[in-house]
Amino acid sequence: MKQIITLLLLVFVFFGCTPKQTVELKLPGKKERITDLNIKKEKPLEVTDSSTVIEKLTPIDIKETTGPQDVIDVTPAIDGEIPQSTIESNITLEDLKIDEGKIKVKIAFIYPSSLVEKYAKSSLDTISGYLSYQKADYDLTVIDCTNESYENINSAFSKVTQDGITNVIALFTPSAVNSLDKLVPSDVKVYLPLIEKKDSLSDNESLIFGSISYEQQMQKLNSYSIGNNAMFYQDSYIGNKLRRAYDSTVNDTRVTKQISKNENNFKNIVNDYRLNNSSLFLNTDIVKTSLILSQLRAYDVYPKLIFSTQINYDPMLMLLTQDKDREKFVIANSIDEINKELKDEIITFGGNIIYEWVDYSTLVGVNYLYYGGNSSLIQTKIVGNQAVYNPKLYKSTDVGFLEIK
Repeated sequence: MKQIITLLLLVFVFFGCTPKQTVELKLPGKKERITDLNIKKEKPLEVTDSSTVIEKLTPIDIKETTGPQDVIDVTPAIDGEIPQSTIESNITLEDLKIDEGKIKVKIAFIYPSSLVEKYAKSSLDTISGYLSYQKADYDLTVIDCTNESYENINSAFSKVTQDGITNVIALFTPSAVNSLDKLVPSDVKVYLPLIEKKDSLSDNESLIFGSISYEQQMQKLNSYSIGNNAMFYQDSYIGNKLRRAYDSTVNDTRVTKQISKNENNFKNIVNDYRLNNSSLFLNTDIVKTSLILSQLRAYDVYPKLIFSTQINYDPMLMLLTQDKDREKFVIANSIDEINKELKDEIITFGGNIIYEWVDYSTLVGVNYLYYGGNSSLIQTKIVGNQAVYNPKLYKSTDVGFLEIK
């Protein structure tokens, strides 16, 4: 008995001296907890606000070199582990994209409001839309010189020089060319959307001419003429300009009729048997053209073909006439296709580069000045200080104009 008691006492002492370990089983929704293990806890990262905390790195100087570089360990150490990978650095300045910031574009827009006010706003919107598309940092100075007197043009360009502007878009007419020839400084480029180079005797390299050529359009139309030509023209500035373009291009004219500005009754004009099977050129605005087209059919007069220039390249034509009125109608247009994103941006600003040739010419000019030369963004190029257009022929449909191939 005494031996049994001694044995139990020894067992009790042995188990009482064993270190205690407690393991709590991991239950759903409860994290495993281990006690009595010697684990060092790090101080948690203090966050003073709701923004993301980013560890600050010590800047590394980048030096240009041409030889191979030392191997640099760029793998961050995680939880005290030794990085497992390295990369070889052989970086030169040519490999780096350095943001030098945008260069400010300075352009002046000059217009004589008493002469071209109806074109000015839309042209200005075209310039703004283009510069917005380019995401340019720009200053656009707008100068209304009221008219084309020598004094007012001089005052406008004095402002341009004073502001250090070297790129100008100016809505002057051919009457201003002589003054521009004398007043434009040699270090300033002036784009003129409304003037053709042939209308100027100036050899001033600072002047860049951007008007479309009605003569080129007449030549394109005349190539489809069957002869027996007839021509109506309007007694207006543009009407007389179109008449001169026609006279210099088309021969074999059997009928020529002038239409006064206030003419609304076209019976005596269209009721002419000589117009049957003719090639009729209409150098008239869209309202008078629409009336003529409808009156020709009303009096059973049927030209073989009816031609017109850019002056009638307007979607209003489809609203003012019926389909049968336009069956033989062919229109010349010098406005080329444009990048969709650029087109949308300009339209958003209010420019109309689809149908308004002055806006399109302005676009050609601002693109040329922006790049300091021609670019692939615009199809129309400037050659010898003149914008060179490619006229195409169109027929009208219910939904718009369709090019004749």
